[in-house]
Amino acid sequence: MTKQYKNILHKTLARALSLARPHASITTMEFTTWIFKHLPKHLLGAAWLDDACNLHVDARTQDHHRTLFTAHVDTVHRVPGANKIRKTATKWYADGAALGADDGVGCALLMHLIHSGIPAYYVFTQGEECGGIGAKHLAKEHKELLAQFDRAVAFDRKGTDSVISHQGFGRCCSDAFAQGLADALNNTDPSGNLMYAPDDTGVYTDTAEFTDIIPECTNVSCGYYFEHTDKEELDMVHFDQLAAAIVLIDWDMCPTERDPKVIEYKDDGYASYMGKWNSIPTAWEHKDWMAKDDHLVGMNFNYQEEELYEALLDAEVGFKTPLVTLMAESIYPEDCKLAKKFINRGKLTPEAVREAIDMLGQADPDAILATLFDTAYAA
Repeated sequence: MTKQYKNILHKTLARALSLARPHASITTMEFTTWIFKHLPKHLLGAAWLDDACNLHVDARTQDHHRTLFTAHVDTVHRVPGANKIRKTATKWYADGAALGADDGVGCALLMHLIHSGIPAYYVFTQGEECGGIGAKHLAKEHKELLAQFDRAVAFDRKGTDSVISHQGFGRCCSDAFAQGLADALNNTDPSGNLMYAPDDTGVYTDTAEFTDIIPECTNVSCGYYFEHTDKEELDMVHFDQLAAAIVLIDWDMCPTERDPKVIEYKDDGYASYMGKWNSIPTAWEHKDWMAKDDHLVGMNFNYQEEELYEALLDAEVGFKTPLVTLMAESIYPEDCKLAKKFINRGKLTPEAVREAIDMLGQADPDAILATLFDTAYAA
């Protein structure tokens, strides 16, 4: 990695993490403007804002360049302003609030790709932490643009080894694509420090909104942990290794196998609830989440609360994987797979889930998840 490109990588990261950037805040707009002003001069005319204030940068030079990269500019902070961070040679840490590596890291990686001359389309989205506001706008108002791409890649995943194949309960990319991208990343590092693999435990990021248009949609681990908390930290060694890897990949050679018109659910309980494992239309966007819970009407949910409520509603009808994942991530984020072994899904009865729903608005999500873990603990 040349000094020039490493400079824009770390410069963008430092700028992002120095600001608390709630959605639609002045600091979020300041950071979006900063990104625009630091684009390569030859791309300033290829950059534009849509009606949701997503920043688009078209760096494609040939028709066969069919890769879309996304990262979101907002964070989970509630108040805009300066954000304190602590640094060591190998890690950057939060200092009193969320670090904002989710998704300042993704923004830095996109700027690194752009300045490295990787021909693709880039979108810096707004409002991912508020339910994917910017991505939903793209999916609704810019379908023809999204149809130009074979793959959509977000850098918005915790950890160091995931290429996400499923988000929530549905497939977002083919196994061939996930494995192919994992292999491509790993093969750039002869020392063997990168160990990416397909991962079907994704929850949500912007690319989930594009799965019915773009064949291969994924999210890639980029080195942060304990996101959305004041314990958030970033593995700088992995961050730099990933940055070096992504500019060596021929993105347009990645496999494209998934049919975006075919909706495939994970076979972990939801299929039996629906009566069969197949492709069916989804109506999640039309679900009135608040209709059956009068005490929640009018509440202004943050991202964590909304995500938990959706998982609780799923669990209430028998699809428990999203809730189990949230429980494991909250209780033992260092090793979610281990935490899941101590969760007895059978104890997550409709009555237990309903009690958790009743706690919404009165207790924070982590407290609710801890209560559920105690209920479902498998001794």
